[in-house]
Amino acid sequence: MNINISQKVKSLNNMLCNIDNAYQMLLQSKNLSDSDYAILFAILELGEGCLQKDISSASYISKKTINTTIKKFERDGLIELRAGKYPNMHIYFTQNGQKYIEENIIPLIDFENKFMEDIPDKEFEHMAELYLKYIKIFKQKVEEAKI
Repeated sequence: MNINISQKVKSLNNMLCNIDNAYQMLLQSKNLSDSDYAILFAILELGEGCLQKDISSASYISKKTINTTIKKFERDGLIELRAGKYPNMHIYFTQNGQKYIEENIIPLIDFENKFMEDIPDKEFEHMAELYLKYIKIFKQKVEEAKI
């Protein structure tokens, strides 16, 4: 099979793969999966008492993955679910969960914050602007596509 892949597509895929590989190495250092980290990060960002639907909106992780991961965290004693207005179950860290967050998640967030300081604000703004432009165009083309 002979396929023509543009240099732009190759470069973008290479950059995204390199970012993903670096994150995988970082998460493996704490024995975390992508979804584990994203969900714990979302709970920290949203605040305790959040709902699974809040995590879904904030993280773009499937509801099934969130539900499975939340059940695992509950079995592992990291979180507890407390009843709210039916049928909502609010998510809270247990004492073990708080310790786990302090030992495993906060250091990763601190690491990310620290290395982002090495990128000047103007360069970050430019990078973000271009990335948002890419996302907007990509989404538009996906919606228009008849593949």
